[in-house]
Amino acid sequence: MLARRVIALSADKAFGKVMATALKAAGGVVELHSGVEGLGRGDLQAALVVVHLGDAEPASLVEDLALRLGNDARLIVILPPAALSRTVDVMKISDRVAGVLIAAHMKPIDLSAMATRVLAGDIFGLEKTMPWGTRVYSMLVGDYQEKSLCISQINEFAELMGVRRKYREAIEQCVDEMLMNALYDAPVDDQGKQVFAEIPTKSRIQLRMEQKVVVQYACDGHTFTVSVRDSFGTLDRATVLRYLWKCLHSEQQIDRKTGGAGLGLYLIANNSTRFLFNVLPDVATECVCQFDLELPKVQLEGFGFFREKIDAAGRLAAGPSRLLPQGVGHPVERRAQHRGAPPPRSQRGVIGALSAAIVLLLALIAMVAWPRFARTPTTSVAIATEPAGATIEIDGSARGVATGGSLTVSGLQVGRAYRVVARLDGHSPAETVFQPAEGPPTNLALRLVPRTATVVIDSDPRGAAVLADGVEVGVTPATITSFTPGSEIAVTFRHGGYTDSTRTLRVPAAGGEAQVLQSLPIGPDFATLTVTSDPPGAEVWIGGQRQLGVTTPTRELLVEAGKRHTVSVRLPRHAPFTTAVVPGQRARGVPVHARLVAGAAITISSNLDARATVDGVKGCQKRTLPFDCPVPAGTYQVDVETTRLTGKFRRVVEVKDDTVAIDLALGWAEARAGTQLVASGRQTSRLALEEGKRTVTVLDEAAGTTAKVEVRITPGRATEVP
Repeated sequence: MLARRVIALSADKAFGKVMATALKAAGGVVELHSGVEGLGRGDLQAALVVVHLGDAEPASLVEDLALRLGNDARLIVILPPAALSRTVDVMKISDRVAGVLIAAHMKPIDLSAMATRVLAGDIFGLEKTMPWGTRVYSMLVGDYQEKSLCISQINEFAELMGVRRKYREAIEQCVDEMLMNALYDAPVDDQGKQVFAEIPTKSRIQLRMEQKVVVQYACDGHTFTVSVRDSFGTLDRATVLRYLWKCLHSEQQIDRKTGGAGLGLYLIANNSTRFLFNVLPDVATECVCQFDLELPKVQLEGFGFFREKIDAAGRLAAGPSRLLPQGVGHPVERRAQHRGAPPPRSQRGVIGALSAAIVLLLALIAMVAWPRFARTPTTSVAIATEPAGATIEIDGSARGVATGGSLTVSGLQVGRAYRVVARLDGHSPAETVFQPAEGPPTNLALRLVPRTATVVIDSDPRGAAVLADGVEVGVTPATITSFTPGSEIAVTFRHGGYTDSTRTLRVPAAGGEAQVLQSLPIGPDFATLTVTSDPPGAEVWIGGQRQLGVTTPTRELLVEAGKRHTVSVRLPRHAPFTTAVVPGQRARGVPVHARLVAGAAITISSNLDARATVDGVKGCQKRTLPFDCPVPAGTYQVDVETTRLTGKFRRVVEVKDDTVAIDLALGWAEARAGTQLVASGRQTSRLALEEGKRTVTVLDEAAGTTAKVEVRITPGRATEVP
């Protein structure tokens, strides 16, 4: 695939670099812009535009970009929060929006895989979503019995790969819904009418289509992926979005009519990390579900709808649409006729002789085989459960309770596949698919795993240590499954700067889930600040220290109460804002708002007490560090003088359209007894110097001589001059 032009938009420089790297891996020639202003006006000559929408950018930006794209160009939108409703709303803006990703947990491979689909157009097959070298497993499913066997096999594979129970349950539900849609909602006849539309659900499981569904699944230890592909290609983008929007917003959310797939799509979207559709109209539809096994909870963080651009009909088509009874094979003759192959021509006499011979042969076979096939043999199965008392279901119907640990079920057809489920309160269901053999009763053992109780614990603020009966069990937000079901536990929340809070928690019964949110009171010596700015997205500094990872608008920032705090707000291409605040004891959310104006400044700071002067700028004369000095573009001389030590420093800086930072890392040299240090004609016992190797002048007071001595200065520390 030749590299194609890709435009990436992100106001976040670090995130923009991640986007650019991922898009280059997808084969794109990437242009990275911090804003839409850099795109100019008129049509956008690009195959793909990827836009990272921050909290400040409106969704209308997507519509504006879509209107400027060419016919084959597409959009990928990256949103800040994970919300199915906003994902659907963005997808509905324009058909040019191929997919949506969530920035919080997005990996470069997620963006690369989605961009490759758009740029290359070769979209079918699970190998295009998995890292190179990951083994992809495949199987064919044609009816209800094979569906049950497929789900059981995928579940066993997930358990073998160490996938946690809550993810296995989500995988099982999504696979079941995808297979039901592919087997009974997708098939259409020659006129495009749904084959199963007027057939009751109970009757459907006795029928099958001639075309089988292709199922693929794989796991690389971090992500579990499964796909289901039908042979009809009838699903369209508008239908998918209409169903999802209906389930999200309508009063009657669930489509319950015969043949409706709306509920299934909605359940899949709520139980997978990424939900993708690959479509070649009238040929094939492939639904792909991915589950990120490292996320704390299952939520949709990727959604896309893609159309095949290459000629894939030959490798995806599966022949004519014919409804067959369950168990009927695929007649070769009718396939040949569907492809247009003419029947062989023969003389009438030869055809008559062959027909008579065939009739005679069939009669002889019937005479010999009739006694054997007149009645399907049946057998019994002895089902043992551990622990005892489980209810046994076969193909969805309850057949009894294994009261003493075992239950014998009779009348099962030999060779037929049955889905057997054992259920017991407080335990996860045990499930398998088996085929009884002719002869003595078959023995089947099922072991049910006790369910744990799940407690989801969070706090305001987050990051609090959680102690259960005095033992730390996690840090909020935390999901805990080690508590004894039905017990009562004293839970303590502990966070620096806040008062410990203790509450009694009643753990739910086995298999249940409880949520706990604890608000922590601020300690008597602390308070919190909430910093906002216009425009938002600015860095926050408190007391000369940058708050790493914090931008406006902020959550509550913990500070000492009763003390004066210098708060600075800095945004590129804007003049900094600095103010002082003295919050009272236990004050929460003390507001600090900065209205930033376009411009530049000189920001001066030091690790030692000092003051600075910016030559020629009124209001920036002998000011205590740190401080910001707003200035117009130009060249400036900055003089810094330490206040507790002897030391002077000078910088000459050129200011253009952005802030220039001067940050002095200082230590000091100390003269030994009987000596003095000489600097600028003055004598001192302690001389402030910048870090690194420095040369000082040492005066021997007794001899009256001076000497040059080299010393290594460490920031914030004293160095004795030898």
